[in-house]
Amino acid sequence: MSQIKTKSRTADIVAPQDDACNECDTAARLGLSTEQGEAVTRDASRATGHNLALPDIEAAAKIFALLGDAGRLQLVLRCMEKPQTVGDLAEASGMSQSLTSHHLRQLRDQRILASERKGRHIFYNIDDEHISRVVRDVFAHVTHD
Repeated sequence: MSQIKTKSRTADIVAPQDDACNECDTAARLGLSTEQGEAVTRDASRATGHNLALPDIEAAAKIFALLGDAGRLQLVLRCMEKPQTVGDLAEASGMSQSLTSHHLRQLRDQRILASERKGRHIFYNIDDEHISRVVRDVFAHVTHD
Protein backbone atom coordinates (compact mmCIF):
# COMPACT_ATOMS: atom_id res chain seq x y z
CA MET A 1 0.00 0.00 0.00
CA SER A 2 2.83 2.43 0.79
CA GLN A 3 4.31 1.81 -2.66
CA ILE A 4 1.06 2.91 -4.26
CA LYS A 5 1.00 6.06 -2.15
CA THR A 6 4.62 6.78 -2.98
CA LYS A 7 3.92 6.28 -6.68
CA SER A 8 0.97 8.68 -6.49
CA ARG A 9 3.05 11.34 -4.81
CA THR A 10 5.82 10.85 -7.34
CA ALA A 11 3.33 11.08 -10.19
CA ASP A 12 2.04 14.34 -8.74
CA ILE A 13 5.53 15.79 -8.59
CA VAL A 14 6.45 14.91 -12.19
CA ALA A 15 3.08 15.74 -13.76
CA PRO A 16 4.55 17.76 -16.64
CA GLN A 17 6.60 14.77 -17.76
CA ASP A 18 3.52 12.53 -17.44
CA ASP A 19 1.56 14.97 -19.63
CA ALA A 20 4.29 14.68 -22.25
CA CYS A 21 4.07 10.88 -22.03
CA ASN A 22 0.27 11.08 -22.39
CA GLU A 23 0.74 13.18 -25.52
CA CYS A 24 3.20 10.56 -26.85
CA ASP A 25 0.71 7.78 -26.10
CA THR A 26 -2.09 9.67 -27.82
CA ALA A 27 0.11 10.39 -30.84
CA ALA A 28 1.01 6.70 -31.04
CA ARG A 29 -2.68 5.67 -30.88
CA LEU A 30 -3.33 8.02 -33.79
CA GLY A 31 -0.40 6.58 -35.75
CA LEU A 32 1.56 9.84 -35.50
CA SER A 33 5.09 10.62 -34.42
CA THR A 34 5.45 13.11 -31.58
CA GLU A 35 6.41 15.79 -34.10
CA GLN A 36 3.39 15.01 -36.28
CA GLY A 37 1.16 15.14 -33.20
CA GLU A 38 2.51 18.58 -32.31
CA ALA A 39 2.01 19.77 -35.90
CA VAL A 40 -1.57 18.55 -36.20
CA THR A 41 -2.43 20.05 -32.81
CA ARG A 42 -0.90 23.38 -33.84
CA ASP A 43 -2.66 23.38 -37.22
CA ALA A 44 -6.03 22.36 -35.77
CA SER A 45 -5.75 25.02 -33.07
CA ARG A 46 -4.97 27.66 -35.67
CA ALA A 47 -7.74 26.53 -38.03
CA THR A 48 -10.44 26.37 -35.36
CA GLY A 49 -9.37 29.28 -33.19
CA HIS A 50 -9.37 27.03 -30.11
CA ASN A 51 -6.42 25.91 -28.02
CA LEU A 52 -6.56 22.17 -28.73
CA ALA A 53 -4.57 19.27 -27.33
CA LEU A 54 -3.88 15.89 -28.92
CA PRO A 55 -6.75 14.21 -27.01
CA ASP A 56 -9.08 16.72 -28.73
CA ILE A 57 -7.69 15.59 -32.10
CA GLU A 58 -8.20 11.97 -31.08
CA ALA A 59 -11.82 12.65 -30.04
CA ALA A 60 -12.54 14.40 -33.35
CA ALA A 61 -10.96 11.53 -35.29
CA LYS A 62 -13.19 9.04 -33.43
CA ILE A 63 -16.28 11.05 -34.33
CA PHE A 64 -15.32 11.20 -38.00
CA ALA A 65 -14.56 7.46 -37.96
CA LEU A 66 -17.96 6.69 -36.43
CA LEU A 67 -19.75 8.87 -38.97
CA GLY A 68 -17.70 7.22 -41.73
CA ASP A 69 -19.67 4.00 -41.38
CA ALA A 70 -22.81 4.07 -43.56
CA GLY A 71 -24.89 2.10 -41.05
CA ARG A 72 -24.05 4.40 -38.16
CA LEU A 73 -24.55 7.42 -40.39
CA GLN A 74 -28.04 6.15 -41.24
CA LEU A 75 -28.83 5.87 -37.51
CA VAL A 76 -27.66 9.44 -36.98
CA LEU A 77 -29.74 10.68 -39.91
CA ARG A 78 -32.87 8.96 -38.53
CA CYS A 79 -32.25 10.50 -35.10
CA MET A 80 -31.91 13.93 -36.70
CA GLU A 81 -35.56 13.63 -37.81
CA LYS A 82 -37.02 12.74 -34.41
CA PRO A 83 -36.21 10.63 -31.32
CA GLN A 84 -36.16 6.93 -32.17
CA THR A 85 -36.16 3.66 -30.23
CA VAL A 86 -33.72 0.84 -30.88
CA GLY A 87 -36.56 -1.14 -32.45
CA ASP A 88 -37.50 1.74 -34.76
CA LEU A 89 -33.89 2.18 -35.83
CA ALA A 90 -33.26 -1.55 -36.32
CA GLU A 91 -36.35 -1.90 -38.49
CA ALA A 92 -35.57 1.20 -40.58
CA SER A 93 -31.94 0.24 -41.12
CA GLY A 94 -32.42 -3.49 -41.65
CA MET A 95 -29.83 -4.21 -38.93
CA SER A 96 -30.36 -6.64 -36.10
CA GLN A 97 -31.42 -5.09 -32.82
CA SER A 98 -28.13 -6.26 -31.29
CA LEU A 99 -26.00 -4.56 -33.96
CA THR A 100 -28.15 -1.44 -33.77
CA SER A 101 -27.66 -1.31 -30.00
CA HIS A 102 -23.92 -1.74 -30.44
CA HIS A 103 -23.75 1.17 -32.89
CA LEU A 104 -25.96 3.32 -30.68
CA ARG A 105 -23.69 2.71 -27.70
CA GLN A 106 -20.67 3.83 -29.74
CA LEU A 107 -22.49 6.94 -30.94
CA ARG A 108 -23.67 7.75 -27.42
CA ASP A 109 -20.19 7.23 -25.95
CA GLN A 110 -18.82 9.91 -28.30
CA ARG A 111 -21.75 12.25 -27.55
CA ILE A 112 -23.07 12.10 -31.09
CA LEU A 113 -26.39 10.74 -29.84
CA ALA A 114 -28.11 11.14 -26.49
CA SER A 115 -30.61 8.76 -24.93
CA GLU A 116 -33.65 9.37 -22.80
CA ARG A 117 -35.81 6.80 -21.07
CA LYS A 118 -39.58 7.25 -21.40
CA GLY A 119 -41.43 4.48 -19.64
CA ARG A 120 -39.92 1.21 -20.75
CA HIS A 121 -38.45 2.63 -23.97
CA ILE A 122 -35.19 4.42 -24.56
CA PHE A 123 -35.27 7.09 -27.24
CA TYR A 124 -32.17 8.21 -29.10
CA ASN A 125 -31.74 11.66 -30.60
CA ILE A 126 -28.95 13.97 -31.68
CA ASP A 127 -26.89 15.08 -28.69
CA ASP A 128 -26.57 18.68 -29.87
CA GLU A 129 -26.87 20.95 -32.88
CA HIS A 130 -23.12 20.74 -33.63
CA ILE A 131 -23.48 17.17 -34.90
CA SER A 132 -26.51 18.05 -37.01
CA ARG A 133 -24.59 20.92 -38.59
CA VAL A 134 -21.59 18.71 -39.36
CA VAL A 135 -23.79 16.10 -41.05
CA ARG A 136 -25.76 18.70 -43.00
CA ASP A 137 -22.56 20.49 -44.06
CA VAL A 138 -21.02 17.25 -45.32
CA PHE A 139 -24.06 16.52 -47.45
CA ALA A 140 -24.13 20.11 -48.70
CA HIS A 141 -20.49 19.67 -49.67
CA VAL A 142 -20.96 16.40 -51.55
CA THR A 143 -23.97 17.71 -53.46
CA HIS A 144 -22.40 21.06 -54.30
CA ASP A 145 -21.27 21.45 -57.90
